[in-house]
Amino acid sequence: MPAARHQIEKGVVLHKLIIPLCVGAVCLLAASLSGCSEIIPGLNVRLGDSGHTYKVVRDDNGEDYKVVNTEAGANYRIVPITADVLREAYKTPADSEEVSLPSLLPSTVPPEYRIGPGDIIYTTVWDHPELTSPVTTAVNDTTVPGVQGRLISADGTMFYPYVGAFTAGGMTAGELRAFLTEKIARVITNPQLDVRVVAFRAGRVEVTGEVAKPGTINLDDTPKGVLQAIGLSGGLTPAASRRRAVLLRDGKAYPVDLAGLLSGNMPVPNTALIAGDVLHIPDQTGDEVFVLGAVAKQAPVPILQDSMPLIRALTDSGGLDSTRANQAGVLVFRMHRGSDGIEATVYTLDLSHPDGILLASQFPLHPRDVVYVQATALAQYNSVILQLLPTITSVFDVQELIHLAN
Repeated sequence: MPAARHQIEKGVVLHKLIIPLCVGAVCLLAASLSGCSEIIPGLNVRLGDSGHTYKVVRDDNGEDYKVVNTEAGANYRIVPITADVLREAYKTPADSEEVSLPSLLPSTVPPEYRIGPGDIIYTTVWDHPELTSPVTTAVNDTTVPGVQGRLISADGTMFYPYVGAFTAGGMTAGELRAFLTEKIARVITNPQLDVRVVAFRAGRVEVTGEVAKPGTINLDDTPKGVLQAIGLSGGLTPAASRRRAVLLRDGKAYPVDLAGLLSGNMPVPNTALIAGDVLHIPDQTGDEVFVLGAVAKQAPVPILQDSMPLIRALTDSGGLDSTRANQAGVLVFRMHRGSDGIEATVYTLDLSHPDGILLASQFPLHPRDVVYVQATALAQYNSVILQLLPTITSVFDVQELIHLAN
């Protein structure tokens, strides 16, 4: 019995300690919920923690916005999404100072291909088979040109009977034909000679990243741009970015607007490739928008090709949680570098009104934006209560134990 009495006494002490704690937790929750709307009504992402100082600034339209300066030096500007904000978002950006690389058009007439190291040349001299390049014999005894032609060496030279070794690198097929015709005319009267490149190996471009067949493609006598390189590499993988690519040339990286090339909504030049280029197709990691808060599915949502409106990101996340979401509290956090360091804009939107739905259907998201749907005060209250229930249940069990002991 002393042991049982000891347990009962412990239960009484526990009862006296836990009940005030539970009550205090609920009161603290209510106080925190009432104070979360100081910056943005209903916002449960705290911007007003200790150590932050606030100031109010006025924009060009005369409207006030609250700004919080954190110890990290980041400035947060609160901007309600309006029709004026949409017009600003869709303004055509100023001309970039980036270097414009030569582009490829269907009407472009390519320059004549110049022979280079690794190429294989096929020559034909009529009535003189001994001077004609070797051929392979197919199964049906039909002779066709083979890769046993004459190889251009690494130093650009090749060997030809009655001519010897000479530099063919840098010549066009026409120039090489004229050169050989002149040389063998000393031993053959009125030679009829033809020259063709049957294997193009001199100009190589590396295609890496999210393509079906990453590797090397060879440039030939037909012009090739970014689109042709992607096609020759088997196309994009499902994980590939549809918005951007990177072209490495002479040690410099040039951005490629893949969205404009693929969608056609914003026609952009198809950058022409040259030997030594490296084309990299990244994955969708850098194109994602992160949707958090009171939505059916919290997850990153990739922006495919052109752009993604806010309503699309919410839809792809299963929509707002009907039991928890506060329709008046949809936020978009956007980071950018400013003159004073890292800055951020917090766009706010009220989806409880029809005009909010219309604005959400047009507001464009940027990669790395964070969309946050805040929960209602009741949902936050219920969440904390669910966390306290195990403790409250334990207190109830202790009370039952005391009641039975008495």
